[in-house]
This record gives sequence, C-alpha cells and structure tokens, in this order.
Amino acid sequence: MDLTKPLRCIVKLGGAAITCKNELETIHEENLATVSLHLRKTMVTGSSSESTIGMDWSKQPGKSGIECTADDFREHEVGLASPFIVVHGAGSFGHFQASKSGVHKGGLDRSLVKAGFVATRISVTSLNLQIVRALARGIFQSDSICI
Repeated sequence: MDLTKPLRCIVKLGGAAITCKNELETIHEENLATVSLHLRKTMVTGSSSESTIGMDWSKQPGKSGIECTADDFREHEVGLASPFIVVHGAGSFGHFQASKSGVHKGGLDRSLVKAGFVATRISVTSLNLQIVRALARGIFQSDSICI
C-alpha cells in the first residue's frame, strides 16, 4: 500500500449489522457478503464481481484444498483507488464471555477475570478472522492488505 496517499476513509462494520446479535458467535453471512461487495465496488480500482480475485488461500472447513494459485493474478490489475481502513464491532462475539466472567469490573488478580479476558479475546479474534476472510474473498488485492 502506498502510505503517501491520503486516507480515503475509515469504515466501521457495526457488530449488530454483521453478526446475528441474538445468536452466540454467529455471523450474518448475507450482510457481510453485501458489505464486502459494496466496499469492493467503491474502493478497488478496476473492480467488478467477475474480475476480483480473493486473497484467502487458507484451507477452509468442508473444502478439499486451496482454490487459488499465483497464476490467477497474472492477468489482473491490482490496487486500491486510495487507502482505507476497516474496523468492526463485536456483535454476538465476546460479550457473553466478558459478561459471565466479570471482565467489565476489573480485577485481574482473580482467576475468573483472567480466564474471561482470554475467552473474550478468543471469541473476538475468531470474528476478526471471519471478517478478514470475507473481505479477502473480494476486496484486498496485491500488497494492499495490512492486518
């Protein structure tokens, strides 16, 4: 990413919009896919649904292998029209763990609170991974990813 370009914007994906708030640790897949599509159309140069290559090269549950090769990138223009930052809320991730362990009350000297911090971090990190994967399927290209 060219850090000399001005920052175009900061996009916040609200936790209640991208997760099912009443279902523990559940992504609202349709909303996240829609947001990803809109961000791609708005932010990426030369982007269309047909021409964008995903950057998620990890093995996914239920899939037999990795579905992308370096050759897939040879014919595509890459790059962001201008830099932007995506942040997100937690929605149905992390709040249950934090609440049950009393993290909001402090007290790191108590084992339950320490365990609560760990459990909350694991939950929110799993959400972050799912969001990064969703965005990597269609927004980020080449060297424009910074996590």
